[in-house]
Amino acid sequence: VKLAWKAMNKLTPHVYIDTTGCAFTFIVAKLLAGCTVAAYVHYPTISTDMLSMVFERRPSYNNDSKITASRITTCIKLIYYTIFAIAYGIVGSMSSLVMVNSTWTHGHIQFLWRLASNLCI
Repeated sequence: VKLAWKAMNKLTPHVYIDTTGCAFTFIVAKLLAGCTVAAYVHYPTISTDMLSMVFERRPSYNNDSKITASRITTCIKLIYYTIFAIAYGIVGSMSSLVMVNSTWTHGHIQFLWRLASNLCI
């Protein structure tokens, strides 16, 4: 976000295209610099699959068995993931155009970024 702010202060484009997956830079581009935002998403930062794994207490690459062994830590992680997913959805919905590489990514982005009023995927 800090790098996006520095870049926007040097040269503000009419259209900001993110291909890095840094959706939180949309705040700088759209709200502070007034750009139209477009994004190419190869893999969402958080997915509904990740939320499901935590909710079901399944150990995985993003859900250590030490977390799944405890209801308290699982609950804390689920709250964190839910807040993060909501924030990711809010910033993602700032994009006017989203390009994805698969039906799997399409489904997750469509669900997470559903607040966008004129989202074209």
